Amino acid sequence: MITVKIDTLLNNTELLQKLAGTKLKAKLAWSISRLLKAAEVEIQSFNDTRINLIKQYGEKDENGELITDENGNCKIPEESLKEFSAQLNELVNTEVEINANKLSIDDLENLDFTPAEMAQLEPFFDLD
Repeated sequence: MITVKIDTLLNNTELLQKLAGTKLKAKLAWSISRLLKAAEVEIQSFNDTRINLIKQYGEKDENGELITDENGNCKIPEESLKEFSAQLNELVNTEVEINANKLSIDDLENLDFTPAEMAQLEPFFDLD
């Protein structure tokens, strides 16, 4: 099991997908695939909850429908912004358990990463 905050998942999805697109040994490829699938479940759950928050706090028209701009974004009224932000912040800082094993750093010795990428991926690796 890997315990991470939701914001860690959100910030690492693209990098994990990049890693998943790399030709790897079967065991490592399977481990990364499993990690991505488990992460996607948590991210979908986060997105569902975030959408519900937007529906709850978002500005609505006279028919009770959310008002969106040309980019599909919904405005949160000033009087609700503090509560909305607090709940969203609490949500992204929630720790979740990913049903996947940590990856071994030794399995990546033939791959190139920047120090920033390695720091970003650290929660997913067993560094012992």
